[in-house]
Amino acid sequence: MDYVDIEFPRRIARGAMREPGWSTALVSNFGGYDQANVNWINARHRYDVSLAIRTETDYALVLEHFHSVRGRAKSFPFRDPVDNRVEASNGVLIDNGESPAGDFQLARRYGSGANAWDRWITRPVTVTVYRLRAGVTTDITGSCTISLSTGRVTIAGGVYVPATDTLSWSGSFVVPVRYDSDQLPAVVEDRRPDHGELLVRCDSIMLVEVRPSSGDGQL
Repeated sequence: MDYVDIEFPRRIARGAMREPGWSTALVSNFGGYDQANVNWINARHRYDVSLAIRTETDYALVLEHFHSVRGRAKSFPFRDPVDNRVEASNGVLIDNGESPAGDFQLARRYGSGANAWDRWITRPVTVTVYRLRAGVTTDITGSCTISLSTGRVTIAGGVYVPATDTLSWSGSFVVPVRYDSDQLPAVVEDRRPDHGELLVRCDSIMLVEVRPSSGDGQL
C-alpha cells in the first residue's frame, strides 16, 4: 500500500479512542476448558476518531485529509496521543537474522521476560541510539544510518558491537494507518447559539494500523 506523508489532523487525533487488539480463537472442549489459539504474533491498533469530531470545522479538517489520501487507498501517519514515545528502557534494536551484520530494526518493548512483546517501529520521527558496554552508556547515533521510512538502523562497519554490548534507543514515532472505509459519514445535529457553527455527529470513522508485511518478518 502506498504511504503518503500527510499526517492525520493532530487536534482530532487527541480525542480518538484507541483499540489495541489481538486475534485469538477460543475453543471450549467437552470438559468445559478453554483452549486459546493465538492467530497473530503481533497486535494491531485501531482508532475511532468519530468521537473527536464535534463541529463543522472538525469535520472539514478530516474531510480534507480523507480526500487527500483517497479514502482507503493510501496509508498515512497518525500520532497516537497515548503511545508515541520510546525511552531507552523500552527501546530495543532487533537483529532479525536476515540483514547484514550491523543492521537492526527499531522496536518498542512492552512487558518483560518471557512475556515481553516487541512492536516494530517502522515510522520513527526522532531517534537516538545507545550502546551499553561494561556499565557505560554511549550515544552512537552519529555512527548510524537511520531510515525514517522503515525503522531500520545500520551501524557503520568501523563501529565494533560485540554480543556482550546492549543496544537501545529513545525517540518518537507515528503509526502508519489507513481509513477503514471509503465513506465518511456525518450528520448536522444542531447549531451553536446565535447562529454559530454547525454541530456535527459522526457515527463511525475508524483508522486501522498498517503493519509490515509478512515478508518483513511480522504477522
